[in-house]
Amino acid sequence: MSDLTSDQLQELALEFPARYNQFDLLNSLISKDKTTNPTAIALTGQPSSGKTCVLRRFLREVRFSHTWLSCDECVSLRVLLQRILAALRAIGTEDPNKLDYSIMCHNFTLFVTQLNDVLRALALEEAHFVVLDRIDELGEPYESFYQLVINIGEMLRYDGITFILISSSSEPRSSVTSTFPHIYFPPYRKAESLAILRNQTPGSIRSILGPTDRELSDVQLTSLWSSYCQVIIDTYFPLYGPDIQQLKATAREAFSTYAQPVLDGVVGILPSNRDSQSGFVKLYKINQPLLTSEELVRNSFVSYVQSAGGTGAIGQHDMPIYSKYLLCAAYLASYNKPRYDIRLFSRIRESRRRIRKSTSHKAKDKINGRNLAPSPFEYERLLAIFQCIVPEKIDSATDIQIQFATLATLKLVTRAGSDSSGGSSMDILESRTKWRVNVSWDIILQIARDIKLQLENYLME
Repeated sequence: MSDLTSDQLQELALEFPARYNQFDLLNSLISKDKTTNPTAIALTGQPSSGKTCVLRRFLREVRFSHTWLSCDECVSLRVLLQRILAALRAIGTEDPNKLDYSIMCHNFTLFVTQLNDVLRALALEEAHFVVLDRIDELGEPYESFYQLVINIGEMLRYDGITFILISSSSEPRSSVTSTFPHIYFPPYRKAESLAILRNQTPGSIRSILGPTDRELSDVQLTSLWSSYCQVIIDTYFPLYGPDIQQLKATAREAFSTYAQPVLDGVVGILPSNRDSQSGFVKLYKINQPLLTSEELVRNSFVSYVQSAGGTGAIGQHDMPIYSKYLLCAAYLASYNKPRYDIRLFSRIRESRRRIRKSTSHKAKDKINGRNLAPSPFEYERLLAIFQCIVPEKIDSATDIQIQFATLATLKLVTRAGSDSSGGSSMDILESRTKWRVNVSWDIILQIARDIKLQLENYLME
């Protein structure tokens, strides 16, 4: 039974553009009636696709009883199981935030037994939802727990609890054929990213702009912000792709500088004026040095390499998402032999004869390939591997060649040898050009974890 009306869903869709279908699915799948809810629901999609904020907003709107746990704060599976039981025991107490961790939970059998005891003591009249956010960032492999949650309905003697799993990585292979509900959050398209950036109130725009000597009206401020968001999307969406967090950070950082000619009276922005379009064009021309400089994107690449090389710590959201996939694809192309590409990246299975032949020579390779120098690969092969590991279809507005050229400029990938005419005259993006990755295993592993890519599954040891 649906708890929200169509009008309420439309209001939520205005607050979260391009997420009406996800709100509608949540409204259809879960309710306060504990007998109609599934045991588990999975929310999946790329990072920065709105999974967490959409679910939080929905639960706040319908006022369902729920417990929210961040799995990335748990160093082990045992800690997560203990937190789940402690949070459920705190339901209905004077201080629900004060958790009692006296219950020890060493294995799944003990967890199910104690969970039945907690549910019997609670005697829930309405459904309660346990949200496990970032389940894929648990401190240890979570595949077995994922399978337990899917099948836990067969082990519980009491109704009333539903697990909601939020993950940015692909589902474990052991659970691919499971029948529990999935709600998929596709990456934002260019038009949808523009609508999200523009979705700001005049008060929030003023807070982004900061203190000024000249006060703009709400109409002027909204018009200025709308045109500015269009410029940001046209300039940086080919670089950042669907990463809405980086687009928002870039928009906030440069807005005060971009609006300065309007505040100084050099450019007039009046929506009722016939010359408003020419005013926006003039403002864009004045700010071209700002938009084309390296200041707004320097942290995306340079600080990433410096922090990685200096302390070994890898930052987050400091490289465009498709650049991370390109770098991982370059590593796979350098450390996997081309004859294994079909086995690793294709669904077509090789014959048993070839597999047996390859395993007979495996004993001779006693040196770990990661300790050897990277092998050269062709640009065409890199693109083929890149298309295989990217989980979603790439938006046509995203320029992959520019991102790869930037990686080459930063020496994260290097040219292998030179051409016969001297090397410098050859197009670096020519299909037959050979490259090598110039990143160590420790760094590439951190990059793969940022994008939730199981890199080990694509390496031939």
